[in-house]
Amino acid sequence: MEISHETASEGLPHQHRELKLIRYMSLPHELPDGLWPIQLISDSDLQQKIDHEIKMREGTARLLSASKHPAQVLEAAKNLLSSNTRIIAYMTELQRRKTAEVLGNTTIIEGNQLPCRSQVSVSDIRIPLMWRDADHFKNKGDYRRYAVFCMLKVGTEIYDTSMIKDVDRTMTDITFDDVVLFDEVPHDFDMKLEVYCHKLHEEFSVSNTPKKLRKKINDISGSVGRSVGKRLSGLNDSDVIGNMVLGPKFELVAKGSLHLSDVDNSIKTFDLELESNSDGQVHELPLFGHYCCRVAALPHCLTQPTVSGFLNLQEGEDLPQWRQYWCCLKNLQLALWACQDDAEVCQPLLTIPVTKCTQISDADPTTCQKPHAFVIKTVNIDGIFDHTLAADTKDDLNKWWDGFQQHLLDQALWKHACDGMMDLRIPSSRRKTFVRKSSIYDETPYIEPDNSSEGSVVSDLGSDQLSQMLHTLKGGGASSQS
Repeated sequence: MEISHETASEGLPHQHRELKLIRYMSLPHELPDGLWPIQLISDSDLQQKIDHEIKMREGTARLLSASKHPAQVLEAAKNLLSSNTRIIAYMTELQRRKTAEVLGNTTIIEGNQLPCRSQVSVSDIRIPLMWRDADHFKNKGDYRRYAVFCMLKVGTEIYDTSMIKDVDRTMTDITFDDVVLFDEVPHDFDMKLEVYCHKLHEEFSVSNTPKKLRKKINDISGSVGRSVGKRLSGLNDSDVIGNMVLGPKFELVAKGSLHLSDVDNSIKTFDLELESNSDGQVHELPLFGHYCCRVAALPHCLTQPTVSGFLNLQEGEDLPQWRQYWCCLKNLQLALWACQDDAEVCQPLLTIPVTKCTQISDADPTTCQKPHAFVIKTVNIDGIFDHTLAADTKDDLNKWWDGFQQHLLDQALWKHACDGMMDLRIPSSRRKTFVRKSSIYDETPYIEPDNSSEGSVVSDLGSDQLSQMLHTLKGGGASSQS
């Protein structure tokens, strides 16, 4: 019996083989939407994240009400939307867990082998625009300006890009210089990319306020100051914050999805689904219907040891001898050192490939008398190579067998992302925006925008929905922290 890429559950010791076969066959390869098999974040940590985002939301809303500079107002409104989105994601996850606990649908992890997680980075995000000929080339028409940013989501991990302001008809595309890095991503991830837009106005401070409230503020704040004017006019901070009197509203104008099949070392083009408003019309920002980005993945099996320990290697053919090595299974290979300390400072003395072309089987008892022995057979363009190794105890053998199965399972489910270590870009501490100088029309074929495309109505991440979910969670005891 043997372990291979196709059958990672065979080749086990007789008393362990049947158990491992059941454990492998019970792997949840396809999970319901939103259900992650391992809860990397505890309930108390989620609640702390919710409390943190609520405080951030309150502080941002107060800053928004006090800001006068247009750039500050836009940035505060963007941060407020991001906080609202994170709060809803955390609350939804807590409610899902509580529902599963009540219904008895909690996933049992012990005894199952699940694929490793991965780091996934998204960079080089570029959204082409399709202006009318009169707008872009002849410099005629309405001089519209927009503020645009993107939000990326994987489960409860939510990040936003920097905001590109003053998007107008002179720009052929919107380019974000951000690098977004997700740390714990499952192999079957469904990453959402959402594009938010706000049409810029000349005045930000009171442009969106109701007429009656705007008149009160204007009548009083001009002589006694903004904060005093609000109190004299009967508008306290909670009224201003709760009703979002002073903030510009960003609208969800388009969205896209990214999956494991989209992971690549190069930049690729993806479809962008345009959202429609309540009137069934798409946003006036002339999106091309596509976007470009680079999605790179680095599974943990390539960077973190799956299993390590001592193994005995059979050396020599005529008079075989056994020599003990410190071994580490990582990055598609089993590396061997003379001792454990050498693994930190020296290159391995020998590396044995453990890839999709590797087969691991029990050693033939007629040719190998040492107990707890197994054979690693690798087939590549250079030929067929066999290595016979043995563990010191039965428990060690089971540990290594579990490790080999895990490593092959990771490769099977992460597919091409495990073919080699991709260049995973790290987010920069300083954010900066980039405006493309050359025309993207030279690189992208012209496509007429489809105004009849259907999309879901933009959902409002308002305080009502947040308050309702927060009240439900507190009623169920979710507000307690450990």
